[in-house]
Amino acid sequence: MKEFKTLKILDKLSGLYKRAGVDYDVLRVILKAKLTMDGRRKSTIFNNDNKKSKKDSNEFFKALIIYAIVGAFMSLILLFDFNIMYIMAGYFSAIMIMILTVFISDFSYVLLDVRDKNILLSRGISNKTINAAKITHVFIYVMYLTLSLVGVAFILSLKKGVVFFAIFVLSIIFIDIFMIIITALSYLLILKIFDGEKLKDMINFVQIFLSILMVLIYQIVPRLFGVIDLGNITYNEKLWHLLIPPMWFAAPLSIVYGEGISIIKIIMSLLALIVPILSIIIYIKLIPTFERNLQKLNNNSEEGKEKNKNIAKVSNFICRDNIERAFFRFSVGIINSEREFKLKVYPNLGLGIVLPFVFLFIGLQNGDSFKEVIISMRNSNMFLSVYAFALVIPNIIIMLSYSERYLGAWIYKVAPINNYKNVFKGVIKGAFYKLIIPPFIVLSLIFIWIFGARVIIHLIISFLSFIILTVLNFSILKKAMPFSRKFEATNSSESLISVFGSMFCVLLLWGLHYLAILLNSIIIYTVILIILNIVLWNLVFNFINKKLKSL
Repeated sequence: MKEFKTLKILDKLSGLYKRAGVDYDVLRVILKAKLTMDGRRKSTIFNNDNKKSKKDSNEFFKALIIYAIVGAFMSLILLFDFNIMYIMAGYFSAIMIMILTVFISDFSYVLLDVRDKNILLSRGISNKTINAAKITHVFIYVMYLTLSLVGVAFILSLKKGVVFFAIFVLSIIFIDIFMIIITALSYLLILKIFDGEKLKDMINFVQIFLSILMVLIYQIVPRLFGVIDLGNITYNEKLWHLLIPPMWFAAPLSIVYGEGISIIKIIMSLLALIVPILSIIIYIKLIPTFERNLQKLNNNSEEGKEKNKNIAKVSNFICRDNIERAFFRFSVGIINSEREFKLKVYPNLGLGIVLPFVFLFIGLQNGDSFKEVIISMRNSNMFLSVYAFALVIPNIIIMLSYSERYLGAWIYKVAPINNYKNVFKGVIKGAFYKLIIPPFIVLSLIFIWIFGARVIIHLIISFLSFIILTVLNFSILKKAMPFSRKFEATNSSESLISVFGSMFCVLLLWGLHYLAILLNSIIIYTVILIILNIVLWNLVFNFINKKLKSL
């Protein structure tokens, strides 16, 4: 097992642990095992990287490099000399979001691990040693994460003076404490009210949010400098600013930098000191309750009898064959229940919703008012940016072959299935119903609000185009039975072929739609798409049915 430099540094503090009644030798072994496991655990930001890791590859440190790059870009704002209150409030907001989301998505298992005590207490290891190992593990992780995110900012803050640097470091330490306690108390609240399954769902959604956030940062940050007039920013104090935690930590830095002292800034500075300390005291008092409620994580309650009824009704409506209906319900069930599948697909869906708006706003002038922007859009054909959403389709179709429970695929060999095309039809319809239709409805409502009722027919055309793209994507992929492959075995060359093929088809259908607008042939084009959908849906599946039977 690899020897960690962190543990060598910790060895110098072994006396403190021993004086506190902790068995340091045992604690060191526990930490070494945990740090080794951290290195093997794939970070959320790499959840779409399906390559097998090299034996000595440390996934944790690879993630830290990405966080360091993001942190370096965020810290560049410290080079500016305009209003420090706004600079630091904005910077601390970004840092707090990053620390909170990364901590929840990648390190929740430390706070929520109920196996440690079950295993270690039975081996005669004291509760004090186990808790010390847990706290030290959290401290090491947060130290690594903070240094990667804020390391460059620490260096740049020296430009503003040694006192500014010292208060900045203290602010980051208190922010770390505050974020850890907020995370733990949030878990406690959820476990107090709900069961462990709800908490797992929350963590899953935070992981998805982080995946989307990491990809969108490079789109959002450059545009902020074009939208905001940095030279004319002034800070006007408001009483409600006391409710915004990032401003608490920005206030003492504003005072030190010479931007004046006020009662509100003094109160904010006191809140930055008192609230984290108070939160620690509250958490310590609630630790026994937290430990008791952690046992709920072992309860996997099943909900959804009514959902199953609704899914059955939908499957009866859109599926002709009993096998098709069965696999429609099967695919919806897998998509609902498998967290790994969600982590592979949902971040791309989130991006699919955002991308049309990225393309929508690319050509807009920065000086335009919101009203001018809406008027400009309503008189344009920019609603065609909805086709950017279609770029998520290849990922969805590819992932329908993969599952955490891939070993259960033996059922295909013994099940009385004579026509495999109905299996794939059911699965693809289920995926389309669950993954494409809901975000498309959200997009459609926003586009109708922006462009008016005239866009409805164009949204119908784009929806018909998405169905065609789904069938075409399926037709060019190498066939495997649904949910029968292991995630790590994803074929990257197959993914690339599908993505590039899909991009070509998206551009083609976008071009045909635009041509139909120019020729005033929207109704004719809609009828053509309906006919093409019917023909393709039958032709493609009938053509490959012989190959499917040989799987």
